[in-house]
Amino acid sequence: MSPIKYHEGQRQVQTEANCIKVADSLADWVGPVANYAMVADLIVLATLEQSQAFNFTVLSGPAPLITATTEGDDIILSFPEQVLEKIPAGKLCGGIVINLAQARRSRIGGAFTATAELRCQTAFTNCRKYMAPSQSLGNSLNIGPATTETIALDDPLIGEILSRAETSFLATTTPDGKPDVSHRGGQPGFLHYEPQTGEISWTEYLGDGMFVSSGNIRATGRFALLVLDIHSRDGLVFHGEGDYTNIRASRHERVDALVQDKEAFSVQGRMNGRITSVSRLVNICHPRQPVERITRVTACSTTDEQAPN
Repeated sequence: MSPIKYHEGQRQVQTEANCIKVADSLADWVGPVANYAMVADLIVLATLEQSQAFNFTVLSGPAPLITATTEGDDIILSFPEQVLEKIPAGKLCGGIVINLAQARRSRIGGAFTATAELRCQTAFTNCRKYMAPSQSLGNSLNIGPATTETIALDDPLIGEILSRAETSFLATTTPDGKPDVSHRGGQPGFLHYEPQTGEISWTEYLGDGMFVSSGNIRATGRFALLVLDIHSRDGLVFHGEGDYTNIRASRHERVDALVQDKEAFSVQGRMNGRITSVSRLVNICHPRQPVERITRVTACSTTDEQAPN
């Protein structure tokens, strides 16, 4: 696997945040991707269609949902063959393997073979911050969604789900069409939506300094946000165009990927989106149950607690 080559949009955002050094230090970072893939009880995949819309495919259930092997520097993920009914062999997809209760997540990307193997072209592990601990209630593999329904921008269901949502996934693409999926989490109400204007916004919290997703949006403007309703089997997808504004700019150059801050949800920037359509994804995943005994890792946590383990 080759190191990440940051494009112009990502470089712009990294420069604004004064963190070129830390981004470069993480360009060849992989981490325990294979291990995290084996404990994931939720896997979110996204493909970019000819219409430039994103399609989501979600696997959920008891881990392991997939198997992972390594060959030298290569990571090979073996998926259930049913996934090819959603994502044809040869089509590029981006994704994330995640266990929210353990706060473990890794980004993956590549194309499936005819036997549903994904030899990762992209694979790297993110820190443990901002994930609301929950666990899958399903006892079998679910590959969703079962159906997709377009709903009105002012449908009351949107406000109901967003008012309690703590977990979402942001799909973006590089300028050359490689999809990426990242986690976006926060306290209930962190996603702000105006049904009359179709505008959505959220705070971008202090992260690892790579700015992969925000840089993609800076370069292409395109995104889709999948918001899980963990108490049901459904989710919402917001399709639109967005722009990212950096807010946090330290006086000193940032050189460390992990930073402890005095605020739990420390502000890095702001994402603003103009929504063109909203879809309800029916049976996207198994319902999930919050795990109250586990404390969420935030920017207040020590760097050891934030680090992948």
